[in-house]
Formats: sequence, structure tokens, C-alpha cells
Amino acid sequence: MFDQTIVIILVAAAVMLVAYTVLGIFMDRGDNSRLRERLVERGHDPKAAVQSRNTKQAMGSVLARIGSAAAAPFMPKTREQVSGLKKQLGYAGIYSPGAVPLVKGSKFIGLLVGIIAGYLIGNATDNMLMYFPLIALSGYMAPTLWLRLRMKKNQKQLTLGLPDALDLMVVCVEAGLTVDAAMQRVGQELVIAHPAISRELGIAHMETRVGLARVEALKNLGIRTGNAALQSLSAMLTQADRFGTSIAQALRVHADTLRTQRQLAAEEMASKASVKMSFPLVLFIFPSTFLVVMGPTIINLMKSSLMTE
Repeated sequence: MFDQTIVIILVAAAVMLVAYTVLGIFMDRGDNSRLRERLVERGHDPKAAVQSRNTKQAMGSVLARIGSAAAAPFMPKTREQVSGLKKQLGYAGIYSPGAVPLVKGSKFIGLLVGIIAGYLIGNATDNMLMYFPLIALSGYMAPTLWLRLRMKKNQKQLTLGLPDALDLMVVCVEAGLTVDAAMQRVGQELVIAHPAISRELGIAHMETRVGLARVEALKNLGIRTGNAALQSLSAMLTQADRFGTSIAQALRVHADTLRTQRQLAAEEMASKASVKMSFPLVLFIFPSTFLVVMGPTIINLMKSSLMTE
């Protein structure tokens, strides 16, 4: 029974890992992909790099078509459901038009693979009631787990990269650029170091170029990302523009505030570390140390004449 439980856990983990890997490869290239491509192209044939990029894009297109076809019967019927999923994808930094059907299709494909794997393993182990629903549910929940991890990662990248972006915006504004031009310039400069911030600033700048007011573009920036730091930034810029205060000074103060908050968060995590370490210390490390230290003494005591008499 124990061996069967180990097998089902490993199979469920394998199904979730495959779904997570496929989504990670074809839905997003990764934050360091452009930097790696630049380094690789310096020492290798540029044609090979371009060919590899085109191959991955073609495979991603094929996967998107499969996901769209599989998700067609399971697409949300109401606008509210579609809007909720798009909001989660926006928090994760994914704005592709085919992302919604791809996520739904990935759930269906994962469920199908989980059903097949669960049936085979349940039939082989004569425990269909336990293994079949567990593996099927694991395959269905794998895309949702990947999306939540991606949301957490994107929010962390936005928070960590915003102080550097604000420093560059201060330099640009003090050099004579407007806020819109500064956002465009900062977005271009941070495309490799902080791609998440660069993407969001680029979107905000494009909204202003198509005729949207700066206040609305900044408001959309906070709503689209769902990041507290960007929401406070948009509110601060709106207030500074409304009351005519210095934009550069406001950006500098906001950047210092964000760094202070990050330092306080790091200190808080360091303070929690001692409390978190107490549980494995008491449950695992202390008993092992007790056995190593007191074990030989107890054995010698049991063999001594005092105990034999």
C-alpha cells in the first residue's frame, strides 16, 4: 500500500510538472531570455539563433491552436467570467489574445491526460477509487497552479524593479523630458534588466499616444497590474500633476519610500526566520542530535554491570 501511494504521488507530480513546463515554455519566453539571446549570439551563428527562435514560435503557435480547439466547448459563457480570467492573466503579465483559450485548453488537456494516467495506474494497482480522481484533479489544477505562481513572480518583479525605474525617471524629468517621454525612455532602457516594468511602462506610453489622457493611462497602469506599488505611483503622479508640485521631487521621495519598505520587509523576513527554524529544529534536528550524543552512552550503560545485575 505504501509503494502504491508513492507511485501515485510521483505520477501526479509528473503530470503537473509536464503541464507547468509546457505552459512556461510556450506562453512565456522567460525574463532573462533576451539577455541570454544577446550573449549566445555573440559567440554563435546568428542564423542558428534566429532559426531556433522561429522554431519555438512555430511550436508555440501549434500549441495555441490545439489549446484553442480543446477549449472551445469549455470557454466562459459570460463576460464576467472572461473578465475575471483576463484580470488574473494581466496580474501575471500576460496580455496575449490567445491566452484565455490556451489556459482553458491546457486545463482540458491536463484533465484528459490525468484521466488516462489515473485509469491505467488505478487499474494496475486495483485501487481505482483513490488514484483515478487524484491524478485527474492534479492534471486539471496544474495550469491554475502555474498561473498563480506566475502572478506571484510578476508582482515580485514589478515591486523590485520599480525603484530603479523611478531613479531613471527622476534623471529624465530633471533633464527636461515630460512624464510621457520619461516613461518611454525608461521602458526602453530597462527592457533587459527589468522586463516587467519595461512592459508596463511601454503599454502606458502607448495608451497616451493613441489619445488617452495621462491620468487615465496611469490609472489603468495600477488596475491592470494589480500591484500596490504601481497603484501608489499612479496616485502620486496624478496628485502631483493636479496640484502642480515638482514631479522629480515626488518621484525621488516615492523611490526612497519603496526602498525603505523593501528593507523593512527584508528585516521582517529575517526576524521570522528564527521562529520558522524552530519547528524543524525540534522535530528533526534535535532528536537526531540526541540519538547521536546519548546513543553510545545509553548502550554502554545497558551493557554495564550495573544494569546486568
